[in-house]
Amino acid sequence: MIKEPFRAEGLHKVLYQCPACKTEHKMASKGAEIYCEECGKRWLWEESGELRALSGETEFSHIPDWFKWERQEVEKQIKNGEYSFFDEVEVYSMPRCWRFMKLGKATLSHTEENGFVLKGRYRGQDYEIERRPIQTNSLHIEYDYCYLKPLDCVDISTENDSFYCYPTKQNVVTKLAFATEILYLKAAKKKETKKA
Repeated sequence: MIKEPFRAEGLHKVLYQCPACKTEHKMASKGAEIYCEECGKRWLWEESGELRALSGETEFSHIPDWFKWERQEVEKQIKNGEYSFFDEVEVYSMPRCWRFMKLGKATLSHTEENGFVLKGRYRGQDYEIERRPIQTNSLHIEYDYCYLKPLDCVDISTENDSFYCYPTKQNVVTKLAFATEILYLKAAKKKETKKA
């Protein structure tokens, strides 16, 4: 039993796509409810752990089923050539394990062709970090990462540094994690096929 009256708060960061209207990144949560700001549909997270729509059909009564459906939706977008991500981000570098350095604003893109590309300028010098899909089998994401800013971020890592990127867009990090894994598996399969 989950009895806290605020039990659903933050759930929209994981369940970012509305199963009713299919809109992404417009979910929100308060108290024991998660809801879509686009179509207005609401679900109650019962003390039993089940979800129940407050009107109409309950598309998913269990959180893992909703989560799995979202991943399948990302797979469809990638298969149909419809997936891409681009945003302005605020970047912090951590070349050593004890201190962050603020690098300022940059752009972050994620595509099937190029993987992650982070472009910015620091101390008068342009920099570009690229991580191809075959180089990135998973993505380190943080929700409300309190060590820097209480917001969601993604960590693009290289061999000797980590770049913590805070997107301007909201509720996007879960989808980026899905896409990273799916694109890696697709690239790995393609690589194996070439070897055969």
